[in-house]
Amino acid sequence: MPPCWPIYNKLPITSCPERYEGMLLYSCLKNHTASRQPQCCYILPNKGIYEVRTLPLPSEAIKIIEDQLKSGSSCRSTRISVLRQIDSWRVGVRKPNYEEIYNRMRKMTTLLYMFASDENASISIWLNVKLAEQNYCIFEINLSVYNDSKKQFAFGFQSPMQVSIMRISQSFCLDATHSISSRSDKVLYTLVTRHSQTGKGFPVVYMVTNNQTAIPIKLWLDHLCIKSSFIPMNITIDCSIMEVNAIKEALPHATIHYCDFHVLCTWQHNLDSKIKLNASYISKQLGNYKTALKNYLRHILIKSNKDVFLRAIEDFKLMVQDQPQFLKYFEKKWTENEKLLRRWGRLYISQQHQRYVTNNYVKSWHNQLKTIYFGRARIRRLDRLVFILTNDVEFYFEQEVERIHFNNGKMGPIDNELARNSFVASKIQNDMLPSMILNPLGKTGNSIDDYNVEWQIRSFVTEDK
Repeated sequence: MPPCWPIYNKLPITSCPERYEGMLLYSCLKNHTASRQPQCCYILPNKGIYEVRTLPLPSEAIKIIEDQLKSGSSCRSTRISVLRQIDSWRVGVRKPNYEEIYNRMRKMTTLLYMFASDENASISIWLNVKLAEQNYCIFEINLSVYNDSKKQFAFGFQSPMQVSIMRISQSFCLDATHSISSRSDKVLYTLVTRHSQTGKGFPVVYMVTNNQTAIPIKLWLDHLCIKSSFIPMNITIDCSIMEVNAIKEALPHATIHYCDFHVLCTWQHNLDSKIKLNASYISKQLGNYKTALKNYLRHILIKSNKDVFLRAIEDFKLMVQDQPQFLKYFEKKWTENEKLLRRWGRLYISQQHQRYVTNNYVKSWHNQLKTIYFGRARIRRLDRLVFILTNDVEFYFEQEVERIHFNNGKMGPIDNELARNSFVASKIQNDMLPSMILNPLGKTGNSIDDYNVEWQIRSFVTEDK
């Protein structure tokens, strides 16, 4: 029985309930406790039966809830946030409970991304209707042709903005991330490049598949070459032979480089498993020996002079000549020919690809995706993944570029470089400026008879230029 029941009994039964509506409602609100929701009470004419109903949520509270849920907030976080925001509202405003927010979220999923109860049907609507209407470049392939299993698939998508960034870029990072859904066999491949205006990693295309072979990667890259004019000069990957084979088949002109970090990790793993010493050595001596070898391999990896690089490799082979198992592995997998050396040697990396010696751009992006957008939890359906990538992620990168354009907050790499150059230029004494100007004869001076020739100004940032 509600706490305001005694007040109801004192009121007469009438055929005109409107007369007492305000009094009854006020009595309910006045007597409700924190453990009870405020309720709306009615007198049924000529029956003496009382009907108690829960007050509806205010439209303002519903809008706050929907905005929070659209941004990817969980039910629990949404409820706490909404309660804090409506705490200062007028007396009698009903506060939402967890079940109401959960039901609201379930209702919104059908409007935002779950267009069918069947996951495959919903994804098909996404690819063929929703994204197609926005001029997305769509990749979809039935892998049953290449495999007996009918459940294997691969699909990808790319927005017009991503296509435009891809076409003007030459260097990329490629990597896959696991644990993107409730099923562990599904992986997300992403191609990432460095955005010239933000200076951060920018994902230019996605592919989702449950076939972890070279086939979907090769077909995906073929599709990008045809549909998106994908002509990369350099691609950094982990030490994956599967990815190497796919790239060589689809992009024979592209230079493949192994991520420095993963090269070191692979070497260290094989050192730990293949380096052995006889029983006369204690474990501490074995550990020190392995550490010395690891440090020397790290020393080889950063060499940029060819002669020094090749000589360091030969010296290392002499160091491990009494370790035939590791020496055979090192020669066969890493130093057998120049083609292998080019995949990990620092000196073989072109100047424009120097920022991609590791896979940090794509690793950082995948970490951001799982931490911020997934909330450190696996999502249950792939159609929600498509929604996150095409709405939340796309919107974030658009806003980041716009922020740089309006000089709002942290500067981009171009503005940073201009600011550094301006600072260096401001430190040059005025009497030194004439000596930095070279006339067409290559001499310093500030006057010449012929003004229709080219003058040069020495760089105040780079020496000897």
